[in-house]
Amino acid sequence: MPFNIFKRSKKTSNPMPKSVEFTKEMFSDEAMKERYEAALDFLGEFQNRMPLVNGYPHAGTALSIVARLAGTSLFRAINQGEHEVGQVILSKEVNDAFPKLIKAYTHFCKKNGADVEAKPTVTEIPENDKPKMSLPQVQAEYQSQYNQVMKKHGLDYLNSALTGMVIASMIFKYHCIDKNDIDPYVATGIVTMGVIEGAKSTPVPLDKKKAKEYKMPPTQTTKVSRFVVGETDAVMADVKKNGGQYTLLNPAVEAKLKESKIDPKLVYIKGLESQLEEKVERVDFIQMDIDVTLREEKNEQMSIPNYLAHWMNENAEKHGYKREGNSWIIKK
Repeated sequence: MPFNIFKRSKKTSNPMPKSVEFTKEMFSDEAMKERYEAALDFLGEFQNRMPLVNGYPHAGTALSIVARLAGTSLFRAINQGEHEVGQVILSKEVNDAFPKLIKAYTHFCKKNGADVEAKPTVTEIPENDKPKMSLPQVQAEYQSQYNQVMKKHGLDYLNSALTGMVIASMIFKYHCIDKNDIDPYVATGIVTMGVIEGAKSTPVPLDKKKAKEYKMPPTQTTKVSRFVVGETDAVMADVKKNGGQYTLLNPAVEAKLKESKIDPKLVYIKGLESQLEEKVERVDFIQMDIDVTLREEKNEQMSIPNYLAHWMNENAEKHGYKREGNSWIIKK
């Protein structure tokens, strides 16, 4: 990769950066399986908070988020001491480690059928594909959750950075191969630059309270006040027209759930419940008659929207919501 941009900073009162080592053990079947499990775990959480543009997951933003989180993990693996948020820390250690992360990403992409090294990496990102969140916003919004998932799987910061490359390759597959809504070389450019951004500058604090000041102001937030449930195509069309948020299960996550004999409905329930906990203003069920649905006996074979309608009817009150027609509205 032609990104040799890191030089050691000459003036610093903090401990010098430490080298990181990519050992053979890190690429054993067991270690790679653990990172894969962690990747699926985070992706399952992330898709319920995926930023949307015109009602659709935005490829450039999603790719940049996980790349920046991977880069941030690399920064923490290398740098010690206290630094001002946003301070650029240029070092040989990052320069040595960064290409190995990108090599892991390109390896996973190739396994998915895309040789992203066949052409030069794109660094001039088209306007429509540019990430819609800044680095501090990404860190404030997602890094705490990311680190919790990594710790749950016993992964240190360097392994967390590698896991970010696994997640990036999964998102790449969805957007570049399955949906074909972004050029694969543009996508790789976004991932490459995202890792660089995260790896070279001091991140916002992991402490949620301290990180709050770096989140997007309410007028720009990716969170919305409406959550929509229904058949996927209808939901996406509705959200594109009227705004809102919805759960879209990544194919890799769905396949893994089925392989593990876990009902995907649990992911949709978790996505809905997380919206209620964040006090979304309303939950709209579209192109279905809730009265008719609720007269049906709840069973495991019914469609996901119908199952969620029953779940909402059973749990809305304790979360502070009341039903109005095909919607549940938060109580004022």
